[in-house]
Amino acid sequence: MKRSSVHMIFGAVSLCCAAVAAYNWIEVQRAEQVNRTVAATVLANKAGSKDAKRSVASTDDAPQVRLARAVALSKDGAYDTAGPLFESLIREQPEGEVGRAALFDLGNLYLRQGIGHSPSGAIESLAMVEEAKARYRSLLRIAPDDWDARYNLERALWLAPETRSASGAPDVKEQHDVKVRDPESKDLP
Repeated sequence: MKRSSVHMIFGAVSLCCAAVAAYNWIEVQRAEQVNRTVAATVLANKAGSKDAKRSVASTDDAPQVRLARAVALSKDGAYDTAGPLFESLIREQPEGEVGRAALFDLGNLYLRQGIGHSPSGAIESLAMVEEAKARYRSLLRIAPDDWDARYNLERALWLAPETRSASGAPDVKEQHDVKVRDPESKDLP
């Protein structure tokens, strides 16, 4: 092989590596912008400024950004703001990756609301646990191999078990009785 051929091959490989490095640099810059946007949303939510919330919410409408924003708001305890964000993502991408993540996180949000944050772990709202179960079941219909959703559904079922009548005909009194586990149970994970 001639020396000029070797130099041309080396130059082509160098250009390919430079292109990959430039692409990765652009992706890192985009990820940092997403992180700044999410952080600004959380700060605006803590401050309670409606104008700041609107300006931050309109800066980037990518589904991944809105999912990250909703997760950050959920972890911060702003359930009223995070819930509608999750719902809109689920409506837009019901079977996409972002939609599945939003279903899982919305189930987690409802489960956190349903489980009391008191030291005894008392259930504050049975309706929220039921909503969480519905979200986990919807996710498992789309992705049956999602083990995290299975685990969380099992935990929600442990908190609010569903019982069925042994006979063929349902008992009217039994349908109206809701059985909830003892909130003082110490054997939960």
